[in-house]
Amino acid sequence: MEENIKNIILLGENVNTELKEAINGLPKSVFESVCSFLNTTGGYIILGANDKKEIIGIKEELIEKIKKDYTTQCNNKEVISPTVLSELHEIKIDGKILLYTHIEESTEIHKCKGKVFVRNYEGDFDISNNIPLIASIHNKKRKIFDEDTIYPYVSVEEDLRHDLIEKARKLANSNVKKRHIWMDMTDLELLKSAGLYKVDKETGKRGVTLAGVMLFGKDDVISNINPYCRTDALYRVDDLDRYDDRDFVETNLIDMYDRLIDFIAKYTMDRFALDENARRVSPRNVMAREIVLNTLMHRDITDGHTSRVIIYKDKLICENPNSFRTNGLLTIKNYTPFAKNPTIAKFFREIGYADELGSGFIKITKNSYLYSGKPPIFEDKEIFRVTIPLLRDEKLDEKDLINLANDTLNDTLNDTLNDTLNLLKMNPNIRQKDIAMKLKVSEVTIKRNIKELKEKGYIEREGSKKTGYWKILKND
Repeated sequence: MEENIKNIILLGENVNTELKEAINGLPKSVFESVCSFLNTTGGYIILGANDKKEIIGIKEELIEKIKKDYTTQCNNKEVISPTVLSELHEIKIDGKILLYTHIEESTEIHKCKGKVFVRNYEGDFDISNNIPLIASIHNKKRKIFDEDTIYPYVSVEEDLRHDLIEKARKLANSNVKKRHIWMDMTDLELLKSAGLYKVDKETGKRGVTLAGVMLFGKDDVISNINPYCRTDALYRVDDLDRYDDRDFVETNLIDMYDRLIDFIAKYTMDRFALDENARRVSPRNVMAREIVLNTLMHRDITDGHTSRVIIYKDKLICENPNSFRTNGLLTIKNYTPFAKNPTIAKFFREIGYADELGSGFIKITKNSYLYSGKPPIFEDKEIFRVTIPLLRDEKLDEKDLINLANDTLNDTLNDTLNDTLNLLKMNPNIRQKDIAMKLKVSEVTIKRNIKELKEKGYIEREGSKKTGYWKILKND
């Protein structure tokens, strides 16, 4: 979790993240953010960091009071109405104590001190007087996700696999320090607790949901109710028109996870790398986990297209039927986490397979650089596609890979490209090492900037590497 929170801070404030210093105690404005996240798409509130992405920390003597005040006010209808169960969690990063919480999107419209707040890229906004917008949000929250469709005639006893329910129970228990509540529940109680067995208050209809069937259903039950619960895993190296190996996976999502992970492990190289804390990690395993979870948690589950995982010699591609929001390439700057199947996503988080919403995008990006030194490509269209490079320039050492990963998460390349050009204008003989020192970034980033400026026709090298200089071709 420490790495996850640190990466979220590195990305800075956005539609799903609010950073607050909390130098003298709990900031009163924190509840406007709580309200905003409840009313929109949820998000993280992190206390002890500022909007410049700096980790400030919180005084140890203030921690317990801040935690108590926060929980108390979240349950105070004069502050948050309807009230919400939420608590702050303590974490230490770089020797400093921070507090954080993740707010899930609510099915209701909430108010903070009588006002309705929503979240956008610039922060929390009061829309109390915008009646049409409030009505639009209300209608959106009434929408029933496909995964919540109730099937009254599915028998818990006969149509579900109880060995999988027991597996989920044990996984959830191993994911917490204390005994998990599922350990003392019957299978039906567990299904209700996970939101996989519901009652429609309007019609009185009750039963296992589509999400419950996809997670725990027997194969014949799944194929009867949702034949689109399938993923085609292909290995294409010699036979590019068809495939060299294939696993067409038509089963529950839990077994599907294991089979897809195994398929990727079978046909891709497991390179080890050092992270920024000098710990040995397997970038391949991290990326495999995240792209497989994406196919399971964020697919359009009733779309007729088949999800696919395709392994080529030089790349790994994952494709999902998708209800897109961006209709184009996703980057760190324009990416906004969105749970297409929140119940399924919450279940995978509960059993320890997944982290919080949005963390997969960050992890795939970071570990792609650690694995190959190259960025992944995310395409948000009718088919959501992630492309991960598999071949690495062996000239890059582990330190270079770490710098590339960190610089990307800090989004320094775009910000330093013009700065690099300006320094070359002022001093055409400047060394790349000196540019890196002046801009406080890695030499790998400056080498990449120089290459991009050359490719775009801004500069060219005159003379030799040692005695030459950079000639400026364009100034705009």
